[in-house]
Amino acid sequence: MKKPKVSLEDRVEIEELMARYAWALDTGDFDAYVETFTEDGWIEHWPQGKCVGREGIRKMTQDLWYHKPNHYLGRQHRMSQVIMTPEGDGVRIKCFWSILQHDVETSECRVFGLGTWDTLAVKDDEDEWKFASVYVDIWRGKGVPWVGEDKAWASPPEKDARTPA
Repeated sequence: MKKPKVSLEDRVEIEELMARYAWALDTGDFDAYVETFTEDGWIEHWPQGKCVGREGIRKMTQDLWYHKPNHYLGRQHRMSQVIMTPEGDGVRIKCFWSILQHDVETSECRVFGLGTWDTLAVKDDEDEWKFASVYVDIWRGKGVPWVGEDKAWASPPEKDARTPA
């Protein structure tokens, strides 16, 4: 049986939303960043936890940006291998993400982090795509998703640690 697909027009609009999210997040543009979410949208990731609504997202974002001087500057959030699946009135987005970072003090560049993203996008009252939920799984230790055989691991983690959100 053929699985339902996201239309090309919706996919392009959602990819544009993802790009606006990353661009705003990485350049410190809070208004543009929060505009990518629904009014009651939420984001969850370690260590901040779940932040609901624009004020919750504002607090979390300001903590990320301003907790340590120079810590957040020079980041590029990148999403790849994006899978979009219709879900109810929205679209489920799953992808890998990475953060490249240019250190403004040393001019060194590095990969800051890796993980997966599980997000629900919905259309608002103005027929614009927005994020209703963003779950960011930051890979730490053995939290890398793997559904293949355990023999890929030298020391297999607990099954729950490998289960994607």
